Amino acid sequence: MIIIEVKKNKFVNIDNMFKMDIIRKDDNNKVYWRFYATDETFCSSREFSDEQEAHSWLSMQIARAQGSGEIISL
Repeated sequence: MIIIEVKKNKFVNIDNMFKMDIIRKDDNNKVYWRFYATDETFCSSREFSDEQEAHSWLSMQIARAQGSGEIISL
């Protein structure tokens, strides 16, 4: 899979274009990533204590994928 960021938080891979946002929960103020395939179809990451932790997690996921040669650059 090759992923390229085409606009802030909008990515393209060979098969799909998708959007991602950080969502803050109202009940406990934790955050999580939401990855959208369409406006109605999405999946969510695990919860994080804050946005910095969420961004760090995403960076580590990209670095691992980059190391395997599956992602070129974000």
